[in-house]
Amino acid sequence: MTWLMYSFTHRQWNEKQQNRTYTIRQPRSSHRFAQVGRCSRVFLTVFYLVALCCPTSGCLATTSSKVGTRNKPLQKSGELEKNEVWAGVVQITGDVVVPVGVTLTIRPGTVVGFDPLVGTHRLVIHGSFYAEGNAERMIVLGSLGTEVESEVPKAGDWAGIQIMSTSPNSRLTSCRIQHAATAITCQADSVHVERCLIVENEIGISCDDTSPFITQNELNKNGTAIQCDQTAESEISYNTIQANEYGIVCNDDARPKIHHNQISTNYQDGIVCYASAEPEITSNNITMNSGWAVYEGGRLQDNFIRGNKQTATIEQGESRDSEQFYGVDEVLDPRVNPVVDAGIQPE
Repeated sequence: MTWLMYSFTHRQWNEKQQNRTYTIRQPRSSHRFAQVGRCSRVFLTVFYLVALCCPTSGCLATTSSKVGTRNKPLQKSGELEKNEVWAGVVQITGDVVVPVGVTLTIRPGTVVGFDPLVGTHRLVIHGSFYAEGNAERMIVLGSLGTEVESEVPKAGDWAGIQIMSTSPNSRLTSCRIQHAATAITCQADSVHVERCLIVENEIGISCDDTSPFITQNELNKNGTAIQCDQTAESEISYNTIQANEYGIVCNDDARPKIHHNQISTNYQDGIVCYASAEPEITSNNITMNSGWAVYEGGRLQDNFIRGNKQTATIEQGESRDSEQFYGVDEVLDPRVNPVVDAGIQPE
């Protein structure tokens, strides 16, 4: 899969139709970044509302299913009263709440735009939530931006997706989520976040005293890629975490299992622990971070650690302190060669 980041013209106001329309610029090569895999379609940055419409046949009578278009997006706010299926183009103009007993499904290729001109809004899930795109037709969630061309969408334009404790087993697959305060807040166990691109948020994923499964995602250009709070025991595996301010932050008594990730080129620390956090850090490549590879906690085993804190060496010692990590709880079996299957794996 190849990710291409594009730059688009600002939103334009159509006074006759009272709808905003969007036009495309040619891509700027400086806004391009890549990820290994396969893709036959370019996925656009979230504030450009273009999506392929999905068929809506076969839905239950109790389910509302409509397809928004570029010129006439579905406008959503408030609490859902019944199951809904979103497809095409959706414009969020206020907080959207999915209550207990209601299911929100977002179909592949859907673009969900949050409008910062009418406030900083969120998607709050108390019921069931399934946003499952695919490699060819990702789901896109992000900011619409403003009408001023110089004011591009930015982190914090919308609040993010909040999955509450009454919503276990919600799933996000092949979604692109950007420009949120916290892209995904998990307050329920067994949430699955898989093969998503999470970019340019203040926090990518927040795990609040829960144990979600976070696997095969790319997280970059966020303030913090993943944050684990309280007694979170998240499974964080096979992700590529790079070019964030911080990679993974563990607070309180967090005990996440961090394994087979590529954690590199973050501007501060790769993994940082506060209070009595004690993550299990196994079989990762932790390289070329500007700060520490791991700071103030964690049990390390079978990790490849090289080039952090502007050093060129490979860490091979088993001391709790070194040039590249500090104050960890244990170091076992340091590697001299990279972990071959760390990071995102081909489908």
